[in-house]
Amino acid sequence: MKHPALAFLLLLAACSRESMAGDNDSALYQTNAVALTPGVKPVRIGEGGAAFRACATGGQVVNLSPTGERYLALRAAPFAEADEVARLDEGTRLFLCTRSLDQRWQGVVVPPADAPDSDCGVTASLAAPRDYAGPCRSGWVLSAFVRPAG
Repeated sequence: MKHPALAFLLLLAACSRESMAGDNDSALYQTNAVALTPGVKPVRIGEGGAAFRACATGGQVVNLSPTGERYLALRAAPFAEADEVARLDEGTRLFLCTRSLDQRWQGVVVPPADAPDSDCGVTASLAAPRDYAGPCRSGWVLSAFVRPAG
């Protein structure tokens, strides 16, 4: 090679970002005008297998502060930003069915206030896990405000 300096400059030019046709990173840095939301994550029942109840245990809402929150939000997904499905009062009975991966949220099924002893279809065992489809309300609550009640 007679001109190593020229060859080196040509190599640099070939690798230069400015010389690349159609290279436009500005699209990567544009902001998304649509706000992200966590959406809906159905409560799963029957995760313990066919030898156990669809929702392992019952529980109730506890630790609400009269100077702070007067209710526990039942959410559509295990995130504080998820839509609020209902508001649960202190002492509300519920079925504990699943947990979020970080253990901060419980997937629950809530019997109606006028029939708190309803089993909501979750006290029998299931052949395989599935999303809860009713007849009672279901959603996600912060684990810190739930006490298992056997």
